[in-house]
Amino acid sequence: MTTSPSVPTAEVRLGEGADCVVLSSGGRSSDGLVIQALAAEGMTALRRSAAGVVVGVQDLPLLLAASSVRLRWADEAKRWSENRVRVAERYDTVLTDIRSVIDGGPSLAKTRLTDVPGLDVLDDHQWVNVAAMTGRDAFGLCVFDEQGAGKTVTTIFAFDVLHHRDEADFLLIVAPKSMVAEWPRDFERFRGSLYDVRMLVGAPREKRAALSGMPEVLVTNFESTVTMEAELRALLGRRADRAVLVVDESFYVKNSDARRTRAMRRLREWCGRAFVLCGTPAPNSPHDVVEQHNLVDFGTAFRGTSIPEDREEARPVVADVLSRRGLLVRSLKSQVLPDLPGKSFTRVLLPLAPRQRAVYDDLAAGLVKDLETYDDTQFRKELTSFLARRSALLQVCSNPGGVVEDWTETPAKLLAMDELLADLVGRQHEKVVVWSYYTAAIDALVARYHRYRPVRYDGTVGDVQLRREAIERFQTDDSTMLFVGNPAAAGAGITLHRARFALYESFSNQAAHYLQSLDRIHRRGQDRQVEYLVLLAEDTIEEVEYERLNAKEQSAQELLGDEVIPPPTRTAMIDELRRSSSLSAAGRA
Repeated sequence: MTTSPSVPTAEVRLGEGADCVVLSSGGRSSDGLVIQALAAEGMTALRRSAAGVVVGVQDLPLLLAASSVRLRWADEAKRWSENRVRVAERYDTVLTDIRSVIDGGPSLAKTRLTDVPGLDVLDDHQWVNVAAMTGRDAFGLCVFDEQGAGKTVTTIFAFDVLHHRDEADFLLIVAPKSMVAEWPRDFERFRGSLYDVRMLVGAPREKRAALSGMPEVLVTNFESTVTMEAELRALLGRRADRAVLVVDESFYVKNSDARRTRAMRRLREWCGRAFVLCGTPAPNSPHDVVEQHNLVDFGTAFRGTSIPEDREEARPVVADVLSRRGLLVRSLKSQVLPDLPGKSFTRVLLPLAPRQRAVYDDLAAGLVKDLETYDDTQFRKELTSFLARRSALLQVCSNPGGVVEDWTETPAKLLAMDELLADLVGRQHEKVVVWSYYTAAIDALVARYHRYRPVRYDGTVGDVQLRREAIERFQTDDSTMLFVGNPAAAGAGITLHRARFALYESFSNQAAHYLQSLDRIHRRGQDRQVEYLVLLAEDTIEEVEYERLNAKEQSAQELLGDEVIPPPTRTAMIDELRRSSSLSAAGRA
C-alpha cells in the first residue's frame, strides 16, 4: 500500500507594497514544497522571501484555481486577486467597447441608452461619457473632461443608468471638502428626491448616523476615507460588486505613498466600478496620472511598463500607454461649449515698493549665499529649510506682512489693485474675483476693499454653510462686488461666472490649484469675454514661478493629446509684432 504525499497548506495574504500576494506555509522547507507544487501547475512568477512564497500578479489565475496546495485566503487577498484576474480578462473587450462609443459619438451613445428615461438634459459629449461609463461588464473610467464641461452631471446620470438596469445600488463619492455639499444639491437638481443622498461629515456621531441609514449615495471627503476606512470598508463589503466609487478631483490621490491614496486603493477593491473625475489630472508631472488610472483598472494598463523618474523622459512613456490602453474620455470646453466666450490674459509687471524691494533682495542674497556655500549632500539634508526660504521670497512679493513683523509699507500689489479695482468695480461696475495664496494677503485685501463688500473663501472659513453663502452672495447680490479666495480652498468645483474678471494677486504652490481656479469664471453660463489680470513682482522669482505654471499646463495638455490654441496675451502679441517687424526689415535690407 502506497501513501500519497500530503498536500501542503498555506495562508494567502497581501504583499506589502508590491503587485503580489504572499503564501505563508510555516517554514522554509514547507515553502519549498509549496513552490514545487505551484510550479508544477505552471506558475512562473514565484520567489522566496522572508515572509513566505511571493506570487506575482501574472500567476493569479492559476493560483485561484490551484488544487495542489490547500490555500486559506484572507478576505482582502482573495478580493485583490479576483479583481485583477477579472479586469485582465475583460480589459481588451472593455477598451474596444469604450473606444467604439467615443468613435460612434452621440448617435451611437443614444442608441445604447434607449432603455433609460430622463437623459434628454445631457449634452452630446455627456451622452458619450454616460454610455462609455455604463458599458456592460465594464469596471470604470477616467473622466478627464476639462473643468466646466459637466463631469458631475455625467456621473449622476451614469449612476442613474446603472441603478435603472439593476447593476448598482450604492454610490460612494469622495471629494475635496469644499465640494462635498455640492453633490447633494446637484443630485436634487437633476434627479429630485429619487435617491437618498447623505453626507459623511461632522462629529463621529453624525458620521455613524449617516452610515447606519444605508443611503443609496454617500458623499465624503478625502480625510474621512482615512479616519473612517474600516466603517466604509464594511459598508462596501456588504454591497458586493454593486457599489460604485467616484473620486472627484482625483489629482488629490496622485501620490501613491499618501495615506489617503492608500486608503482609496483599499476601498476600491470592494467596488465593482470606479470613476475618477478630473480636468487637470497631471498638473505637475506625467507620473500624476498613473495612480489615478490605477484606481480604475487596478494597475492593468501600466503593469510591466518601466516609467523613468525624470519627468521629460516619462512623458512619452505615459502618453503612449494612455493612447494605446487608457480607459479615459477627454473633452475640452472649446469642443463641447463652442458658444462659450473666449478668454485673454494680461501680465502686469510691478516694481516692488522700496522697503519691500530691500527685504526681498536681502532675503534672496542670503539664500543664494547659503546655496553656494552648501554642497549637494548638505543641500539635500536642508532641503525643507531652503524650500521654506524660497516660499518666503514669494510671500514678500505678495505682502511682506506675513513674513516681517510690524510691516507698515503698502505692498506694490495693493497699490496697483487700488487703481485696477477703482476702474473695474468703481467705474465699470464689474464684479471681480481676486485670488491670493497667503492668509496675511487675504486679510489685507478684505480689510482694504471693504467698500466693495467682499466675501471671503479660504482656509479660515471652515464652515461649509458659510462658504456656500459666500458664493451665493457673490453670484446674486448686486452690491457684493468682490470675491477674495485662496485657490487651494476655492479653486475647484464652484461657479463664479457673475464675474468676467479674475485678478491673481499671488499663486498656490500647486499647479492644479491655479489651473482649476482659472475655470471658476470661464464655464457654462458665462456669456461675456473673460479676462485674467496676473500681477507679477518685477525682477523676482515670481516671474519664474508663473512661467513654470504655464509650462506645466502645456505639458499636461500634451500628455493627454489636447489640441489647444493658447489664449492670446498682451505680451505675446507684442513679441509677435516685434518679431514680424524685424523680419520685414531684414527682408527689405
